Amino acid sequence: MKGTRLRISALAFLFSASLPALAVTSTFDTDAEGWSAQGDIEGPLTWSATGGNPGGNVFIDDLTTGGVTYFVAPSQFLGNFAGAFGSQLTFDLMQRYPGGPNQFDDEDVILSGGGLTVVYDTANNPVNNGWTSYSVPLSAAGWRLNTLSGSAPTDEQFLAVLSNLSSLRIRAEYQTGADVGHLDNVALVPEPTTVLMLLSGIGCVAFAARRKRRAGD
Repeated sequence: MKGTRLRISALAFLFSASLPALAVTSTFDTDAEGWSAQGDIEGPLTWSATGGNPGGNVFIDDLTTGGVTYFVAPSQFLGNFAGAFGSQLTFDLMQRYPGGPNQFDDEDVILSGGGLTVVYDTANNPVNNGWTSYSVPLSAAGWRLNTLSGSAPTDEQFLAVLSNLSSLRIRAEYQTGADVGHLDNVALVPEPTTVLMLLSGIGCVAFAARRKRRAGD
C-alpha cells in the first residue's frame, strides 16, 4: 500500500503543475514555424508555401551517407504537456524517392523528457509522392523505452516524459538511398480530463485495496 500511495503522490505532483490550455499546432502555411532538421541531412530544413496537405509544408533532403533524418519540433511543442496524456499526436508525412521502394524500419516518433526517452513505431511508412496522415497515441501502450527493442514504459514513466518534454522528433527518412521527407499539420492536443481520470482510477484501486486489507484484519 505504501508503494501505491507513493505512485499516486508522484502522479498528483506531475499533474499539479500548470497544464497547457490550448492545442499546439504547426500548419506551415506561412513559414517553417521554428522546426529544424537532424541526422543525415543534405542541408537545413526547407519551407515551401505550396505542396502541403494543403498549403505549405517543410521538407528534409537526405544526404545518403548513413544515419536517419528527423524533423525536430520547436520550443512551443516542449515543456509541460501532462494534459496531453491519453490524447493524440497527429501529423501528415510524405516521402519522395526515385525508382522502386527500398524501405527500412526505425523509430518513427521520439519523445524525451524527465530523464527518459520513449520511441514509437507507426504501422505504415508514408506513401511515395502522396500524403499519409498519422495519429500516434500519447499513452504508454505501444511505446518503448529508448529503442524499439526496449521495455514498455509504465503510465507513470510516460507521464513523466510528457510533463517535462524536452525533445520531440518525427522521422523524415524511410527509404534506403536518395529521398526527401515532407511534414505538415502537426498537432499536440492537451486533454486535462484524461489525466484526472487516470489519477482518479489509480486512487480508487488504492482505496479499494486498503478497505479490503482493513476488512481482513
